[in-house]
Amino acid sequence: MLGVFGAARAQVELDESRLRIGMGVLGAATVPLERIAAVGTMRWPWWGGLGVRIARGLTAFVGSSGTAVVLDLTEPLRVRAPLPWRTQKIAVSVEDPDALIEAIVDLREGQVRRMGATG
Repeated sequence: MLGVFGAARAQVELDESRLRIGMGVLGAATVPLERIAAVGTMRWPWWGGLGVRIARGLTAFVGSSGTAVVLDLTEPLRVRAPLPWRTQKIAVSVEDPDALIEAIVDLREGQVRRMGATG
């Protein structure tokens, strides 16, 4: 049922200047790469739920439990979760977390700190 509303998997697009995250009508975020201070991973628990979540000081776009990429931002960013919300930390579940982290680090050319696993 959640797939109908876009919770099946976050849609992630990365280009030279921004990371776009979307989960259908549930929520979305456009993160300018220069606002990413650090990137790492966390373990999203099954009991944390699926979809767009506001929890533990972050906004999460998760379609499954397991490893999620965490972005620490330099300043709060307005996201849709599904109503407008401001956050300074975003988690997103993707198929290949390591590949997304590497791509962000490469695009930021060493200007982003790599965090260890959290949570």
